Amino acid sequence: MGLAAKQIGVTAERGISKREFEKAWVEVMDRVQLVEDKVAKKADEVVLTMVLSHRQEIDQLQEELYKMNERLKQIKDEQKIHHRYQSTPSRKKGSFWNGFFGKRRR
Repeated sequence: MGLAAKQIGVTAERGISKREFEKAWVEVMDRVQLVEDKVAKKADEVVLTMVLSHRQEIDQLQEELYKMNERLKQIKDEQKIHHRYQSTPSRKKGSFWNGFFGKRRR
């Protein structure tokens, strides 16, 4: 209690009164409260910074996911068109009657 003792005039011979001790105690507690408030404010600032950073990362990931989803839809549509084109049977050229009677072999 070196600095606080000097401030209230404590000497080794006489000690301090109850009133002086209480005054010094209140001053110390006020300082502790100020330090606690500063620490809490700093912690809040750190948390806010982290939250904002995470929010930005989430927004970027959502945008990437949206783009990937759109690309996937586009690829699926292209595959459907390609599949329809390949699965459509080609018609054999021939006469109308060949369709009914088939080719006759001799």
